[in-house]
Amino acid sequence: MLDIAELWRRRWSFKIALLYLLALLILVLVLPFLPLLYTPNQLDLENVFLKPFESSTHVFGTDQLGRDVLVNTLHGARNGLLIALPVMLISSFIGTTIGALAGYFGNNKINSRRGSLLIVVCCVLLLLYYVLHVPLQVVTYDLSETIVYISFIVGTSICLFLWYAIRPLLNRLSSLRAKAKIPFDSITLRSIELLTSLPKLLILISVSAFAPPSVMLLSVVLICTYWTGTARLSRAEMLRIKQLPYMEAALSTGMSHKRIIFKEAIPNLISPVVVAFIFGVGGLLAIESTLSFLGIGLPATFPSWGRTIAGIRSNLSAWWLVAFPGGFLALTVLALQICSYHLVRITQERGR
Repeated sequence: MLDIAELWRRRWSFKIALLYLLALLILVLVLPFLPLLYTPNQLDLENVFLKPFESSTHVFGTDQLGRDVLVNTLHGARNGLLIALPVMLISSFIGTTIGALAGYFGNNKINSRRGSLLIVVCCVLLLLYYVLHVPLQVVTYDLSETIVYISFIVGTSICLFLWYAIRPLLNRLSSLRAKAKIPFDSITLRSIELLTSLPKLLILISVSAFAPPSVMLLSVVLICTYWTGTARLSRAEMLRIKQLPYMEAALSTGMSHKRIIFKEAIPNLISPVVVAFIFGVGGLLAIESTLSFLGIGLPATFPSWGRTIAGIRSNLSAWWLVAFPGGFLALTVLALQICSYHLVRITQERGR
């Protein structure tokens, strides 16, 4: 049976990939403290399209506006990871929770009073307004970001008031007191099918047609589209885990569903979720660079690998604009894929 320590000793490719990712992460963390000669958007119009290694101040050369390629490449890595990691963490949490609940409860185990269901629907609509619509309007009309935080607080406060104050009153009404079964598994599957039927890139391009590039908007759209893969995987794993003997033993002892899910089931489906997380980070880095290359990803003031690569449109002979940021992107995605491949092998070995 393979473990990570043995994998580190036996697989040189895993060791190299992991060392590269750790070095990149450390570089991203200490980047604000490095004594770099230039800032990402600083112009040097006297050294436009300067070739690499021809100047001691511009080691990787410059782009069409004289911006330093080395500085923009390093900051592009930082911005890419600062988007990919939080987005994938939130997407994995949402997907794991929804998928695990759908696989465990199915369509017949969740019962709720009609009054509670009505409050849930109202809370979802309110959150869509205050968490999605209001931030979108803030980005569109270039308003203060304070409005976004106020919107979050107002939306959350209203939902808490409805749940803890209005819900008990509605459940006392005879017409809303009756319980109804919630087909949670079917709702989850239909939602996954709906979101996965549309290409992620097409969704992002469509959203960008109505709003200018924004970190918040890009993150929200990516979260809304990337949770589906983890949810599908978590649901499938939960369906498998439910059939194992220790789950039947836990149910026979009268253990609560909450404890079974969080103490017994979820720890056993973390391994495939971690693998999906690593794959997802690589995919997010690639799609963020693609969007920035098209000019619809991050705002123009944010350095990005894709935006640096797009500079070659002004001069097709400026190969360094593709070689350095594109090389870092390829190496990072390749390192993530190698780590994921070996972790899949660990999971398969443990499953035998």
